[in-house]
Amino acid sequence: MPDSDYTRAEAASLSKQLSDFYNGDSWVTYNLHRRIFSLDSAIAFKKLPQHHHCIAEQLQHITSWRNFAVQRLTGNNSFDIADNSISDWPQGKDWGAIKNDFLHTHYALLKAIADFDNENWILTVPGRNYSFLFLLKGVVHHDYYHYGQMTSLLAVLDEE
Repeated sequence: MPDSDYTRAEAASLSKQLSDFYNGDSWVTYNLHRRIFSLDSAIAFKKLPQHHHCIAEQLQHITSWRNFAVQRLTGNNSFDIADNSISDWPQGKDWGAIKNDFLHTHYALLKAIADFDNENWILTVPGRNYSFLFLLKGVVHHDYYHYGQMTSLLAVLDEE
């Protein structure tokens, strides 16, 4: 079982990774803010036949799962997301609102991480079979996975 100092350090590291992903020194390339938030609405919503979701939908999906983490970290154990549902893949139409939702959720997640009782990181997330620390690691991996899909879309769009 990990000790308290380890889980505190791990949670702090994951919080920094989430911050860097959005607007810091992301290790992969440009951060999300610089690369995605600068897009205009027409590009964000452009659908391509070989891709299931546009960039706006990908960002909404990331936001949904970050919100899941916020809800669980703040004690809302009744909040859930069903895979491939409208809550998993929302269909917003306003690019500005989608970006604002991400920002709101981003800062709420960072606050929830900072406020979370360190002793609880190793506990199992209610209704799941993994710990809160594993959930947070999953959010980081999930963000980068979908960011890769977004940048793949942009690469195709740049060739058009």
